[in-house]
Amino acid sequence: MIWAITNMLGIPLGPIVGGWLLKHFEWGSVFWINIPFVVIGLVAISFLMPENRSKISSKIDYLGIFTSSIGLTMVTYAVIRAGEKGWSDASVIILLIVGVVILGIFTIWQRYTKHPLIDLSLFRSASFTWGSILATLVSFAMFGLLFAIPQFFQAVKGYDTFGTGLRLLPMIAGLMVGAKISDQLSKRIGSKNNVAIGFLVLAIGLGIGAWTDLESGYWFAALWITISGIGLGLSLPNSMDAALAELSAERSGIGSALIMALRQVGGTIGVAILGTVINSSYRHHLNMKGLPSTVTEKVEQSVSAGVVIAKQLKFNRLLDSVQKAFIHGMDMMLIGCSGIAIIGCLLAFLFLPHKQHGAKKANKA
Repeated sequence: MIWAITNMLGIPLGPIVGGWLLKHFEWGSVFWINIPFVVIGLVAISFLMPENRSKISSKIDYLGIFTSSIGLTMVTYAVIRAGEKGWSDASVIILLIVGVVILGIFTIWQRYTKHPLIDLSLFRSASFTWGSILATLVSFAMFGLLFAIPQFFQAVKGYDTFGTGLRLLPMIAGLMVGAKISDQLSKRIGSKNNVAIGFLVLAIGLGIGAWTDLESGYWFAALWITISGIGLGLSLPNSMDAALAELSAERSGIGSALIMALRQVGGTIGVAILGTVINSSYRHHLNMKGLPSTVTEKVEQSVSAGVVIAKQLKFNRLLDSVQKAFIHGMDMMLIGCSGIAIIGCLLAFLFLPHKQHGAKKANKA
């Protein structure tokens, strides 16, 4: 639980710290700030973390690393390119097909190699399988949310980077409240129902956010961001706990690494797909009649570029169109995220094994 919560808190804290650094220092500071933390982490691992080595020695799966990296890169790039060219574009189709085929080869290789990159036997556990899937779905929705909201605060509401980061604090508050409630709720109704409720709360928060318009004040954004944070706090820790609870001590490292990898993949693809939804809707709803093609091409690149150009031209009609087009795209994306959360709720309710909180410890005692 503590491990999951610290991971969750690190994600919304990033824009806050990054925003402060960008406001007071050069852009490279957002990279330099990580070095001290890496050093602290290395020292902590060396002196504080107990050794937990598997009895079976394994070799590095170079082919697995290569095929998984290439396959995921091609699928992700295909999704990003689809936002620019459309899903019927030949390059998008080719990239997607080749990427999926390479990932298929990777999966087959993992089944037959003696030293696989991913231990597929972990997925024989229903708790691990569905816990991992649900944690990935949470990341899919969450990363899409964190992709859109900063752009909304900056391009539409006019806040600077640090002010944008501060306005994400309600999500952290919601996460902490949700995590606190989650621990008590699991003892009463079990982690299965807790995860399902968490996804439902997340869907409600994201669904409310889909009603955002140009006149919506910050209080409205704070409301649905907080509700979404509560849903994240209820669903993600218990999903990850369910996945790891069935693993032995020597396999817990492999399992946790795999879950984190799946979450990162889910987040990356989530940003790519949901970003495509925003960009496609944004371009489709722009009103740029009478503008030269050189201007329209720049405006279509992003909402930030559109706002800058509209202000430079002192063209209020264009500024209004750019901001409304982006909000429409963001609302469509939030509807999609809400739908993903509803799917997560149904999957948790139907497939996640029912286990009462603390049952494993009781059985061992």
